[in-house]
Amino acid sequence: MIELVPATPADLNAICALGLEVNALHVDAWPQIFRSEEQPLQDYDFWREYLNKPDTVIVLAKCDGRAIGMATAQIVVESASLLNPLTFCRVGSVAVTAAERNKGIGHQLMQYLEQWSVERGARDIRLNVWEFNSGAVALYQELGYVVRSLFMGKFL
Repeated sequence: MIELVPATPADLNAICALGLEVNALHVDAWPQIFRSEEQPLQDYDFWREYLNKPDTVIVLAKCDGRAIGMATAQIVVESASLLNPLTFCRVGSVAVTAAERNKGIGHQLMQYLEQWSVERGARDIRLNVWEFNSGAVALYQELGYVVRSLFMGKFL
């Protein structure tokens, strides 16, 4: 049975391991952009600080007490001259261990984030997904996410 729980500082090693796993997919596709991890706890301080930021969450999917997935998000209040003022949720990382993918865990994590966002007054949820990550693209489309803009780049 999968349990979804907000992460605590005691979960930082598991969060680092899940971060390594999702990062490996990105490094394989775009080594010019993404840096390979040199040590297992390299991002420990980053994740510890993230846990302490206001209006953020790291939710873990656990099975028998073992972390097999995570998702991160933060609440953002946006106001710009050409945009309607809006409180929204920005999804950061979503990771599921390779052995547990395609079992609905990503769906559960995203549904948790959506509910978490609504409880905090968000009226929209946004994320960035890299084009090469077809599994993630399919997940988000199944959940009703649509392309709103294209982020383009060119190496010089």
